[in-house]
Amino acid sequence: MNPAPPADNAASGRPTRLDLAWYFLRLGAGGFGGPVALANTMHRDLVEQRAWLSEREYADGLALATACPGPLAYQLGVYCGYVRGGLPGALLVAIAFALAPFLIVVAIAALYGRFQQAWQLRAVFYGVAPVIVALILKACWNLGRKTLKRSAPSWLFAAIAATVTLIFRAELISLFLGAGLIGCWLFAPPAAAAPPPAASAGPRLNAVGALAIGGAFAGAATTAGLFVFFFKTGLMVFGSGLVIAPFLKAYVVDQYHWLSNQQFLDAVAIGMVTPGPVVITATFVGYLVRGLPGAIAATAGIFAPALLFTAMAVPLLKRVRGSRRVQGFLHGITTAVVGALFGTGLLIADSAIVDAATAILAAAAFAALLWRPRWPEPLLVGLGLLAGLVLYGRHFG
Repeated sequence: MNPAPPADNAASGRPTRLDLAWYFLRLGAGGFGGPVALANTMHRDLVEQRAWLSEREYADGLALATACPGPLAYQLGVYCGYVRGGLPGALLVAIAFALAPFLIVVAIAALYGRFQQAWQLRAVFYGVAPVIVALILKACWNLGRKTLKRSAPSWLFAAIAATVTLIFRAELISLFLGAGLIGCWLFAPPAAAAPPPAASAGPRLNAVGALAIGGAFAGAATTAGLFVFFFKTGLMVFGSGLVIAPFLKAYVVDQYHWLSNQQFLDAVAIGMVTPGPVVITATFVGYLVRGLPGAIAATAGIFAPALLFTAMAVPLLKRVRGSRRVQGFLHGITTAVVGALFGTGLLIADSAIVDAATAILAAAAFAALLWRPRWPEPLLVGLGLLAGLVLYGRHFG
């Protein structure tokens, strides 16, 4: 018998668009741990606690966020806004989810311009990064347990995806699509279990209109160039925003010389340790290059593809969702993304854990998460910050 995707549950909650905007504003302000942690938090809050989404709707959103360009957590959030509030809901979530991280990173970038050589700033990066690793790996396990459940083939697919990600040190879209194609048959439910096709929903977002909206943020030639560059970069993001780091370095550092190598590494670290999607790194780069207008243009560019593709893809998904093969395809992609995100978490650990002190800090944070799973993530990040100041001062001060 073919293993079936997880059973659906009815979504009983009906949030208003303002409810959605307020939730994602708070998630953007306090959500640490990267795409895995944020996706897991959305599952806990929107499926298990509030019942704003059904299990199937969440799984569809996760698969859609993987198959379309855009940072996974942000794409998933925009999807939630779309299925519950239409295009206006998607736009509200898109703004609300990015607003708090944008303001935080702009403030950090302004301070960074003055204090980037201070050892205290280096100490913050030193101590927080291992805690982020622990948050990511714990969230990986939680997400896999809730989405893959007891399906052995699903866990096998996830393990293969994690291994491939570690070998190639990148998240490969061909891996996700391959898992989906195999899943068309392996994970397709029996014919009697397939629900009737759902009606099409909502208008599609016009691509020209989206580009025109984004173009409004470009006030000067270099600022417009930042928007175009980060829009193209956003088209390359699949899953974790960290996948674009090599691409960014090749242009931002090596070709355009907008930043030094150290500034770029710091930008990636800031994207990791600040709340919200990791690709908020673009805001930091934009601010260092062109000040506040550059930050706005870079942020609009990096997030625009997620909104664009979600608005175009969700109506199509609703039309074909009743197909057994489509259900299997989506579940196959879900298994691959869970594994790929775990592999990405291990890659982050390889760069964040640089000595015995950071290894102990990561292990302590992971143990704390196992001992007290409900500890607030900002609390652990704050403790990591304090530990970094103490440990870095002793080792390098």
